[in-house]
This record gives sequence, structure tokens and C-alpha cells, in this order.
Amino acid sequence: MEKQAITFDTYSQAITTIEIQKLPEILQEGHQFLMDAKDFYHSEPLIKETIDIYLNKLNAHIPKEKKQISLDGISLIEMEFIKRFLEMHRTIQSRDELKQYIFDLQKAISKKEISKDTPVADHLMQIQEKLIVQHNNLILKEQVKIVINRKWLRQLRKVVKGQSVPSDSNQDLGDIPIKEVPPSLFSPINAQPLSLSTNTFKLNGALGELLGNLERYELAITIEGDQGGGKTRFTYQLADAFTEIGNRIAIFSLEIGIRSDLITRMKEEYLQPKNQNNIFITDQLPEGYQTISKAAKDFDVIIIDSWNKTGLPSQDFDRLRKQHPNTIFIVIFQRTTQKTIRGGTAPLFDAGINIEVVKVDDSFDNNYAITTKNRYGVTGIKYNILCQTIFEV
Repeated sequence: MEKQAITFDTYSQAITTIEIQKLPEILQEGHQFLMDAKDFYHSEPLIKETIDIYLNKLNAHIPKEKKQISLDGISLIEMEFIKRFLEMHRTIQSRDELKQYIFDLQKAISKKEISKDTPVADHLMQIQEKLIVQHNNLILKEQVKIVINRKWLRQLRKVVKGQSVPSDSNQDLGDIPIKEVPPSLFSPINAQPLSLSTNTFKLNGALGELLGNLERYELAITIEGDQGGGKTRFTYQLADAFTEIGNRIAIFSLEIGIRSDLITRMKEEYLQPKNQNNIFITDQLPEGYQTISKAAKDFDVIIIDSWNKTGLPSQDFDRLRKQHPNTIFIVIFQRTTQKTIRGGTAPLFDAGINIEVVKVDDSFDNNYAITTKNRYGVTGIKYNILCQTIFEV
């Protein structure tokens, strides 16, 4: 018997069988709106229309959560990802091909098409982790030969044939994929310079104390935090500080149009007049990734506010860093309601510095930035965004 659609009248009972926190964010917001405005459903046409739209989207979403089961509780889409990985065995894969598989897998996970309780969860997580490592190690045009070790290969083939899934958590998954590289890739470690002091630099003032001694090579800084905490203002302070020591800056202001009065105010408040000739701004991204890549060839520092407005997958963040190792990337990432960055956490691992902006109160007086990860300095230092000073311990 086909399940009846959820209506306004049956909502109170039907919603008790659905895990609200696992719904997409837009449906969670729709649920909250319905609960807040349900008393006006029959008297306010606009509210009724909005709630009906939400109910239609909810009903369209629910069947997607009912996965078709093949064997042993494994869905067809889960089986498809394992088959795709098996097809890579002993083939040459490009960076873009690996990225597409990773992107598709992460998208399926985020849409709840892959269950964390599936019998093949460990296999899929291992596949994802190993392919991400290989993807991140590749330079743009490089390729990698995928070789799955015999034991894991047998296990995955058994899954595809409908046999039982191995449950040994200590199984040896081997060093796969294996990248075949010529010996010339390596150089003796004792040939590396003994002193790296000439390769490091430090910003002036409080920002220098916050970030420590920096190294330009593949330097990327992520900024996330509370809404209204001052993320954009903080990036303008960074822009001024990097310009102060001789860098040319490009700002992609994708959240705030360049004709906004807010941009003018931030320029006047945070950018010294002597530095403004070396800071450039746009609110356009006509060629997507290529626009940023071209700018990275002409500027020393690229600031993106925010990455989520680029429409690019999170993997392209590391691609930029690798393709332009001498360009510094400072990127704002927006958060979800669960306070994780939108699009996946891979950029947090790729970046050398992760900064969180914390909103203390509505006055803005006590909002601060703090490094939660810093390969170049000490974490835990609090920087007051309003006063541009370090909090005294």
C-alpha cells in the first residue's frame, strides 16, 4: 500500500516518524517555520502558500530516503560506488577523474543516499580516504595507477557478487592506490637547506603575533565563524597587513557587491591610504575556477569572500594551492547550522592555518579571531577584531 502524502492536518503525527536533524537544511528551516506560523495557516494566504510549498518539498524528499536494497542491506547506489572503484583497478586515473569520484561520493553521503550503518560503510570510507590522499598528491596533469591489493580486491568482489561482507575491523587494506613515480622525484634529505629563515616572513603588529612566522610556499588560510562575528572585516585587516610588507592583493568580494557602502566603510576604516593602490577588488567570477587561477598569476595574495559563493567543489581549494604555490590564499567559508563548514571539511586539512571568528555579543566590542590550527605558530591566541590587538592572558 502506497504511503499517503503528509498534509497540514496530518503533519503533527507524521513528523514524529522523521528525524528532523537529518533533513536538508532548507527542510529543517521549513519545519521551524511551520511550527512557528501554524496558527495562521487558515487565516493568512501567504503563510498557507509557504507551508504548502514546504510540505510538497518534504513529500518529494521522503521517498529519496527509502533506498532500494539489493543484498545484505546494501543499497544499489552503495553497490555502484564499489563497482566504480573496482573498475579503477590496474587503470591509469587522472586527478580530475579521482576528483569526480570523490565529489560524487561526498554528494551521496551528504544527501543521505549512503547510510552510516550500511555493511560496506568501512569500505566506502577507506576508498574515500585513499583516493583523497592520491588526489591531493597529484599535480594538475599527473596521473596515477590504481592497484588494489589482493585481499581487499577479493572482499570487494564478494560484495558485488552478493556474498557476505567481511566484518574484520583489523583487515589489512594495503597501500592502495599506489602511485608509480620515477626515482628522480626524490632528493636526499641532507641536501635540503639547514636554515629556513630566509623563506619565512612575519606580518607587523598584532596580526604577526597571531599568525607567527609564515612560509609563503603553498600557504593557505581558512576563516570560518559565527554570522556577524566580523569575518569580512578581519580579512580587510589581513589585506592591509600583507600589503604593508610589499604584497599585491586581489579581493573576490562575492558576498558583498563592490558598490556597497559597507565596502567603502571597511576600506576607510581598515586600509591605510598608502596601501590602497596595491589592493584590487571585484565581485565577479565570470570563468569560475579559471578567473581565480588567472588572478593568482598576477597577485601575491588572493582573498575570497566567500568560497561558497564560487560554486566550486571544496577540492578546488587545494588545487589552487598546489597550482599556485607562491600565491597566498585567504578564504572565508560559511558554516552550516551544525557549525561545520559548507561543502566538506577538506579545506581545513589542506590549509596551513585555520582561523575561527567568534561572536561574543551584539556590541561587536569583544568579538575575536583565534587560530584553531597553525603550522607556523601558536594556537589559542585571541585577536580582538575591533581594537586590532591581542587579548591579554
